[in-house]
Amino acid sequence: MMLDERKIRILAAIIDDYIATAEPIGSRTIARKYHIGISPATIRNEMADLEELGYLSQPHTSAGRVPSHKGYRFYVDFLLPSKKLDDFEQATIRQIFRRRINEFEELVKEAARVISKLTSYTTIIMGPQMETMFLKHIQVTRIEEFKGLLLMVTNYGTISHHIIDIPQNFSDSDLIRISNILNTNLTGKTFSDITNDMMDEIKNEIIEYDKTLNILMEILLENLADAQDNSQVISTGSSKMLEYPEFQDVEKAKNFFSLLEQHDLIMKALRSSSKPNTITVTIGNENPCIELQDLSIVTANVSIDEKDLGIFGIMGPTRMKYSRVISILEQVTDYLVKTVSTKL
Repeated sequence: MMLDERKIRILAAIIDDYIATAEPIGSRTIARKYHIGISPATIRNEMADLEELGYLSQPHTSAGRVPSHKGYRFYVDFLLPSKKLDDFEQATIRQIFRRRINEFEELVKEAARVISKLTSYTTIIMGPQMETMFLKHIQVTRIEEFKGLLLMVTNYGTISHHIIDIPQNFSDSDLIRISNILNTNLTGKTFSDITNDMMDEIKNEIIEYDKTLNILMEILLENLADAQDNSQVISTGSSKMLEYPEFQDVEKAKNFFSLLEQHDLIMKALRSSSKPNTITVTIGNENPCIELQDLSIVTANVSIDEKDLGIFGIMGPTRMKYSRVISILEQVTDYLVKTVSTKL
């Protein structure tokens, strides 16, 4: 059965009201609040039809109806109202991109924090894939007599910097020599290209200059390993989920926080639900992972000229404020693309 205009209006009213209140919606509420122009009895009949078609469900015999996952999907695909961000929201987003944040990773973290702040949902980011990230520049410089700074820059911007100890007999020319050797051998290589054999060859080359340089090389190897092994998944705003009735149950809240620690599962969910440069909404049982089927995820897979900038995911209850979330995510990712484009 195709949905006629009256059923669509009733379905939209029920979903809008349920998103706002988290309470099952009865026919009298619809008649009183939404002025559809028909009696509560007629609305009840239409609601019964929508339930039979799978767009609504009834938690208890005497209760009103709530949207099903199928109902939310219809709403997102065909009924979603456009949401214009207000001046405060736009100013909050602009502010983080006006700050002079040179490191890509920190910029992305700030963007995630502002998304979570404005949406009141959990934001999850998955960094660029290692296979598309390559080293652009490596530099070792002295910052104090026995302290140095190791700086590694990728094609996405600065990825890491580390304070390192410098042996007493090291000169500035030794540090320049190490920087040159590392750049000659490693720039243009992805992290997956950098094998242990390659690092051993570089290590041998440095030993030829001075055995003392081997000490610093060990430190550099450790830092490169740290950069490669860093977790690709970062979440922020997880505590905000406790504000929603769906997560007032202690067991449900524990399961959610446990879920956020399962990075492999989160990465699988973000990858499977996202499409390049597209906002994608995955609702409830559309998630391939059973653990996520009580949630909705809105994702943006961001890239520039086929360079992967990572995936932003917003996770919340299925009665998510979809229109608002999508507008905020679009605005943030647009600013991110424009900001990073000037640096690549």
